[in-house]
Amino acid sequence: MRVVIGLIGLLLPLRVYCQTTVVATTHVPASISLPVVALLDIEPSNDAVVLAIPATTEAGQSLTMSATSNNTKWLNYTSAILAGGSTRRITAQISSGSVPAGVRLLLTVSSPMGAGGGARGGSVTNLALTTAAQTILSGIGGAFTGNGINNGHQLTYSLGISNYSSLVKTSSTVMVTYTLTDN
Repeated sequence: MRVVIGLIGLLLPLRVYCQTTVVATTHVPASISLPVVALLDIEPSNDAVVLAIPATTEAGQSLTMSATSNNTKWLNYTSAILAGGSTRRITAQISSGSVPAGVRLLLTVSSPMGAGGGARGGSVTNLALTTAAQTILSGIGGAFTGNGINNGHQLTYSLGISNYSSLVKTSSTVMVTYTLTDN
């Protein structure tokens, strides 16, 4: 009995602590939806591209093509594809008007610059535009280029002589159409 009273005497100074707050949990469902997005524009959109072949000033010289380029336009896009879907591409084509005989309208598309991210397309150099749609960027997945000038892909238009014997004084207006499409 003394042992029991001694044990009780030893245990009396000990304090027992227990949790007095109740923890409760609950769940809230969250639904997340991402739409398929395919948007494309050219910036700035308010001015035309003007190209002119300057006359040579020296007999026997070819026409100088160095002054016949314009790089004031930027290609911007936003793309969100279907899960497991294929990539996208951008094509360019002359959709109205015609390039004067003996002349080629060339397009160079830069690598992506400025803001943006994701799976953006590469670049193309001196592609002769025709009335057939030609791929200028491919491999576009979920991506955005940033908006406005100095973002996206810089477009450089230039002229090239394809046949001197076909050249005659003329002027022409063409419309170049860009299309963002699934592969």
